[in-house]
Amino acid sequence: MFSKFLSIEEEKRERVINAALKEFASKGYTAASTNEIAKEAGISKGLVFHYFKSKRDLYFFLYDHTLEVVNSELRETVDLLETDLFVRMQQVAMLNLAVFGKYPSMMDYMKSVYLEAAEEVRGEILERIQSMAASDYGQIFSGIDTTKFKDGISPERAINVILWTVEGLGEQYKERSKLSGEALDLDAIIQEFGQYMEMFKTTFYK
Repeated sequence: MFSKFLSIEEEKRERVINAALKEFASKGYTAASTNEIAKEAGISKGLVFHYFKSKRDLYFFLYDHTLEVVNSELRETVDLLETDLFVRMQQVAMLNLAVFGKYPSMMDYMKSVYLEAAEEVRGEILERIQSMAASDYGQIFSGIDTTKFKDGISPERAINVILWTVEGLGEQYKERSKLSGEALDLDAIIQEFGQYMEMFKTTFYK
């Protein structure tokens, strides 16, 4: 279905993908503009519709591409047989950094999908989210050894607290990068992330 797009040179293809991810992530489906996507990617609007029949097709191409990229990185970096939450969390953090390095707006796009309310796409989004539960990504925190947690600590809530902290940390570094115009300091992120993990480990584990 997208053979024309997939056959173009990789650099141009990645420009279009990143431009579209950024536009949908920041504005949502309805407000996203194919004109802006074309402008950001450095191509004509006509070419966007040469590659994709509609904005909706482009939107769900990005969804499928995101899952493909994330699941591929997951298989490379995350051991789903590892039962310690904090080891698994470190692996997931490396996954996120790897994805961010190639597609800076991809995770923001995926978060926006969950919140998308546009009727034109919402029904299919819900179907795809249900299907995703059975994928590697859907199992990313399955099999965690809950016996390591202190009595009274909910593993599910602990995971949420950690994820919210990691997300906030990532946003903080992204904002600094935007303001300074400098690339993300990945070593600093990893170091600070490790400090938070040690703090959470002391808080949540026996």
